[in-house]
Amino acid sequence: MFASVTYRSVRIGLAAGLLLAAGIGGAAAATAKIEEGTKVISKGQSAEFKVMAPRDASSELSAWCEVSAAGVAKLTFDGEHYIPLSDPTVGDATTLQPGDSKRYELNGTIEKNKGDAYIAFVFTDVPQAMCFPGMQCGNAAGGAAQTVKVACGNR
Repeated sequence: MFASVTYRSVRIGLAAGLLLAAGIGGAAAATAKIEEGTKVISKGQSAEFKVMAPRDASSELSAWCEVSAAGVAKLTFDGEHYIPLSDPTVGDATTLQPGDSKRYELNGTIEKNKGDAYIAFVFTDVPQAMCFPGMQCGNAAGGAAQTVKVACGNR
């Protein structure tokens, strides 16, 4: 009987120790913050938002960004030291149609870095409308965006 009590006590103690360690580890995780604000960019420009994070360890980022344009615009997502756990990932491109806006929930890890971490949206292109022979195409590029607005904040 003494052996089973000891074995049981050890199991309970080990489980409590693991839960305590998990709780401490979760509470000690560093948090990164994105520079909050709104930026308006033109074709070929980048809306870059600095990410403030500890330099000596990886940290978790929980933020959002919303992109919008009055006309057609193609944007490419960029980031340095960002490991995404949600869409978008670095290199992903999206095309906005006239009046569209798109919100991204950014969840990921910021790697240990030298203070140069950032998230960015690059206004890469203004896609041209398809125009086939015989079509009225005088305003094919008329809906093209001149600027794109990008707003980002922390959750």
